[in-house]
Amino acid sequence: MKTRGCYFLFFLILCVVAGCKGTSSPSTASGTDEYAGACEGEKAKAILWVDYKRGRKIADGTPIRTVKVYADVHADGSLKVLSWCKKQPMKVENYLLKRVEVYRIRKEMFEGGYLKPGEQYLQLRYLPGEVK
Repeated sequence: MKTRGCYFLFFLILCVVAGCKGTSSPSTASGTDEYAGACEGEKAKAILWVDYKRGRKIADGTPIRTVKVYADVHADGSLKVLSWCKKQPMKVENYLLKRVEVYRIRKEMFEGGYLKPGEQYLQLRYLPGEVK
């Protein structure tokens, strides 16, 4: 009888452990996660190459990554990332935030009506080989 009780107890513990693996712990929400999860089905207004210079050649087969963000675009061409649509590794987030600090949107994009100042969804394109 004791053996059967031990097996039953072991089975219950196993079920509890297996059930807990599927749940995630509550995340610590920061100011930039305010819009997280709200991006589903939203189209990006523009794709911005944050680490590419005009005239620079990209070799065939070089990987290119795109990250969808909710950002505030300013009239001077600067932008501020408000939220990441999908959680990115800290290394990638830090790299893109540093690139966005110095990145400026060309005035032709505003004049042609392609982009307007304000909060909107954008795609930031980068070369993962540049991430350090």
